[in-house]
Amino acid sequence: MAMSLVPKFIVDGVVTPNDIAVFTAMGMCWSGYLSTHVGMMDALNARELTSKAIFSHTIGGICAGVVSHFIFMLVG
Repeated sequence: MAMSLVPKFIVDGVVTPNDIAVFTAMGMCWSGYLSTHVGMMDALNARELTSKAIFSHTIGGICAGVVSHFIFMLVG
């Protein structure tokens, strides 16, 4: 449902190619958030590090969005 709205948003000027680049970068970094970290830290017997891993992943996603914006501006 949500993906079907994207073409209309593009036509209406609500979403730009830069927005799509930023959201894609952040989404790729943030996919599998909880399932990945909880399972991985549990398998490593380091469950107490789960919150730190999730926080690091959050910062990574924000950085991915910022970098993707600047790359889009340089290339586009």
